[in-house]
Amino acid sequence: MKKVLLVMLAISCSIFAQGNAIFKVTDYPDEELCPRVSPDGERLAYVDLKVVGPFPVANIRVATVDGKNSMLATTGQGPQIDNQYPSWFPNSAQLAYERLVPVANNIQTYEIWAVPFNSSNGTKLVQNNYNFSVMPDISAIGDAVFVTSGNLDCPFPGYPVWRFSDVPPPADVMGNFIIAIQPAGQSVILNTIPGLYPRWNPDGKLVAYSAWNATTGWDIFIADYEKVRGLTNFRQITSEPGDEFAPAWSPDGDWIAYSYARPATPSPINIFVINIHNGTKIQETLEPNSVITMPDWVITEDGEEYIYCCSNMDGDFDIYRFIPSTAEVEGVSASAPAPGATLRVKTPKSEQEKKREAEIRVIVLNTSTDKQSDIAQGFASKVGEQLMQWNENIVVTSVINGSDSGEPHIYYSSDKYEKLANDIALYLDGLITGGVLYSETQYLFFPAEPLSSSPYKLSNVDILVEAPAN
Repeated sequence: MKKVLLVMLAISCSIFAQGNAIFKVTDYPDEELCPRVSPDGERLAYVDLKVVGPFPVANIRVATVDGKNSMLATTGQGPQIDNQYPSWFPNSAQLAYERLVPVANNIQTYEIWAVPFNSSNGTKLVQNNYNFSVMPDISAIGDAVFVTSGNLDCPFPGYPVWRFSDVPPPADVMGNFIIAIQPAGQSVILNTIPGLYPRWNPDGKLVAYSAWNATTGWDIFIADYEKVRGLTNFRQITSEPGDEFAPAWSPDGDWIAYSYARPATPSPINIFVINIHNGTKIQETLEPNSVITMPDWVITEDGEEYIYCCSNMDGDFDIYRFIPSTAEVEGVSASAPAPGATLRVKTPKSEQEKKREAEIRVIVLNTSTDKQSDIAQGFASKVGEQLMQWNENIVVTSVINGSDSGEPHIYYSSDKYEKLANDIALYLDGLITGGVLYSETQYLFFPAEPLSSSPYKLSNVDILVEAPAN
């Protein structure tokens, strides 16, 4: 598996680092939000939100994991259709979701429903005396965890339409919001705790969630789950200033990805990961002008590990994915790390080790000075994607923006990579002149030069590609 390594760059040329190459999965006129991949890794569920007129229309769609062959999984009647927040059952054949339903006398509320992914005929899943119910998640053994309140009304203004892009609300406007559990096959709801965004870990024995801390804002917590007692043994995982929310477990259960809205910075919301055993944090994305949020950490049917997310970096919200750059503690159990232990990439199998030795580390740098950052970033990402498809040994370790002359260059770190660097130049020239990669100006890459000639003094890179979206 190709692992995209986090590249920490400190460059004097005003570069904004993009921790990972991030690639678009959906690109439709509507807003695509809240991605969830099925446990078998074959299908992608997401919210299709149309914001037209006074009422939004939101439904669940299911596609293949590459975003293709999309089909509706839910439908609705009336002027306001709101089916959101999908979660898969362990059999990968059924979805849980929140649904806006009429109650009486023009009163509407949200309930948890279930539907087969290839049918629009849903049924009510949760029998909830607390009434308002949203944000469902289904465990590996079929238990349901969700957010509820003590009345029929939405617990805070504007909820739930924009919750996928905005940070959680301040506690003083929340009202009565709690996390509850209904065990599979039962109608009883176990003990409840304050919080939002609950997610089961892979074996259904832990729940991660976001809860309010008066000092730091919204933080990520973990609780144990017992079939009889419900949620117990609460502990706080993050404590940085700002809002940390929407947790998602790694497939091995050692890490949690989450959205982080850092206060007083130009970067609105990005994806971070944290090791639950030793507290190691990694910033996976660094988008300076847009939102990247709602992660879902999965292994797809082809064995690749991705973090899916949604972002408005191209204007409207689309689904994206990237390869996580997780690490684990060397030489000791992850649950009992040695103080000051070093970190390493997870140990691959012997064949994968041989493959990794052949990998070529490439950074794609967009140097456009006359383009908007989203246009420049999008072009650089497409260049990186094409390079990895062209040569299976190429690993694009980062896609970043910078300021320079705006001229295309290829740089190589040693003579070992000179021929490949020139081959990349010819390959990209062909893609641009052939119309595969769109650029307003059909430019040619200069012959490759040593990396020491580049104004960007980078390390941990074999080949640097400056690809301006002229």
